Amino acid sequence: MTSRSKSNSEKRKDLAIDALNQVLDSKFLTALAEPSRIEVLKQVIRHGKADISELSEGMSLDRSVISRHLGILQEAGILIREKQGKHVLYQLDPGRAVQKFKMILNHLEELVAICCPPLEPNQIHSKRPNGN
Repeated sequence: MTSRSKSNSEKRKDLAIDALNQVLDSKFLTALAEPSRIEVLKQVIRHGKADISELSEGMSLDRSVISRHLGILQEAGILIREKQGKHVLYQLDPGRAVQKFKMILNHLEELVAICCPPLEPNQIHSKRPNGN
């Protein structure tokens, strides 16, 4: 059995891939992968701090479904949940959401720098497969 030891660049690439995979498999991106959940998130952004009654106005989803989506978005660090008396209010957590997007971008940039050579100037403006 022969085993070739990995070079430092191969190890660095493996680590970058593992880090990006962890981010891509995270609750954050999973929460954003559902179209209905994106609609709920848009409602939260439109209303600012709001309860389920306000958020459900104009939506075709049942309140129970909206509530479940809100819980998933909160668990993923996208929303803040605040209890005020009998009401539970939701709002975007902009600091955490932006931080998570930056983390994804940083991991992606690191991986691209390791594994993807820069394009030559003549390749940047070449025709796309569909002819555009």
